[in-house]
Amino acid sequence: MGTSMTNKHEKRRDALTIFTESIHKPDSRLRGCAHNQECYHELMEWRDEVLEYLKVRHQQEFGLDSYKPPEYPSRY
Repeated sequence: MGTSMTNKHEKRRDALTIFTESIHKPDSRLRGCAHNQECYHELMEWRDEVLEYLKVRHQQEFGLDSYKPPEYPSRY
């Protein structure tokens, strides 16, 4: 594999990791809207489904043993 492919591969992996972190990171405004619309638990269900999908994609793209859950603060 050439250097540019390796760099592209690493950039895609890093981007997926950052995207996954963005899903973990709480958004108080959106969560407040969900509380107001009485769909907070459903929002969290969607969040969990998306995180599971991202984990599978990470494993497909970068190998089954490559996924290690990020160590985020417990508030996430």
